[in-house]
Amino acid sequence: MEQLERLLASPHALIVPGVYDGLSARVAARAGARALYMTGFGVAGASYGVPDIGLVSAAEMIERVHVIAYACQGIPLIADGDNGHGGPLNAAKLARAYERAGAAAIQLEDQVLPKRCGHMEDKEVVSREEAAQKIRAAADARDRKSFKIIARTDARATHGLDEALARGEAFLKAGADILFIEAPRSEEEM
Repeated sequence: MEQLERLLASPHALIVPGVYDGLSARVAARAGARALYMTGFGVAGASYGVPDIGLVSAAEMIERVHVIAYACQGIPLIADGDNGHGGPLNAAKLARAYERAGAAAIQLEDQVLPKRCGHMEDKEVVSREEAAQKIRAAADARDRKSFKIIARTDARATHGLDEALARGEAFLKAGADILFIEAPRSEEEM
């Protein structure tokens, strides 16, 4: 898992293709991918033919992490943990399960249950405090610091840039290693 840290420390861009099963992971690996991203949208689409709307269970996502990690041994896997599939205890359990299944990182977002695909309208987010509690619980649950916690906020679309940035600060204080502010509207915002 330390391999992901080395890749992220590089000054070069890291292209991380989205994968959703063992075959897509192996195809990406053979194409030269140095890291992979298990996409919730991809898993939902490949499994049920729907966007990432919270239909795929935590157990299904954990199993998919295990399958993809097995298929692409030696390549770090960043895995979509959606909104943690519940409260802070659920986020902690999911982070621990992803780590033990072979992921190098989990991405957790601040959407309400049931969630909506990040590219869809009418998203809603939980309070900043609740989201930070989930991040703290996930960070505390990991076995190794090298397992990265990626905190994603969808607040840019719902509450504006200032709230998204405030959430980012709160998530870092709660133990996030990496921030992902969904849907910036300009290069300046990036």
